[in-house]
Amino acid sequence: MGAPAFQTSWGTIYCGDNVAVLRRHIPDRSVNLIYADPPFNSGHAYYATGRRCEGPRFRDRWRWDDAAYRRALAESPASLGRALEALRLILGESSTLAYCAALAPCLGELRRVLKASGSLYLHCDARMSHCLRLMLDALFGRERCRNEIVWAYRTGGAGKRHFARKHDAILFYTASDDYTFHPQRERVRYRKRFFGVQRDAHGYYADVLLRDVWEIPAVINVSAERTGYPTQKPLALLERIVAASSNAGDVVLDPYCGSGTTLVAAQKLGRRWIGIDASEEAVKVARARLSQAEAQRE
Repeated sequence: MGAPAFQTSWGTIYCGDNVAVLRRHIPDRSVNLIYADPPFNSGHAYYATGRRCEGPRFRDRWRWDDAAYRRALAESPASLGRALEALRLILGESSTLAYCAALAPCLGELRRVLKASGSLYLHCDARMSHCLRLMLDALFGRERCRNEIVWAYRTGGAGKRHFARKHDAILFYTASDDYTFHPQRERVRYRKRFFGVQRDAHGYYADVLLRDVWEIPAVINVSAERTGYPTQKPLALLERIVAASSNAGDVVLDPYCGSGTTLVAAQKLGRRWIGIDASEEAVKVARARLSQAEAQRE
């Protein structure tokens, strides 16, 4: 069922199936902010290659299984089940529908545990955002979709038969119209001075309200924060989300916490956290990072 694997005064990490953990340990409407970064339906197998962890970690490959699909329908809210049945008409009995069905029970539980003033950020492959957005529309209501955020980066390969794929989608939904949100700003550089622009040692700039296109460097081999855990997201990305959609002392949940970046960002900004991951190795990496972050605070 997923027992607590690591606990501090800041929060708890559970190792196990996230649906089982959510049902057993997380009460209704108890979480202020959720960041979920599930598998992407990439078709790849991922391996850890860093100093902190090494070896195979997870396979992001999905096959159609009618029995698994039926279980997902039974374990999901009725509105989400209807969305899956609609997707079935379009996608057929495919690996993509198998992927959507696999995520459905967890998404239903995330909706249950989110406070009325809370927000969900679902990080996904840009090629899957249309399916997942339909599912979240069914859960939250179409009007509760606040943004489809584009996280743009420069890493990865280039395609010969298509434009280079250099962004992820982050779907931002709220549980109600009365939600926590603190507008963020980004620094934009200019070559020339004009009204409203300031100057520092690097030239002219203005701090403007943040757009829904975020250019934050991805974690690469030479990044200081790199753990080697596959699909690790940059701390700056999670700090931005946590700062925008929560307050000090709030509870931040990551049901696919991996190497613990969300939890580190939450702790750094004075939020409590809950992490869940099926991998014992991921929990070890997250635990080490959180312990190091706490030591640095002291």
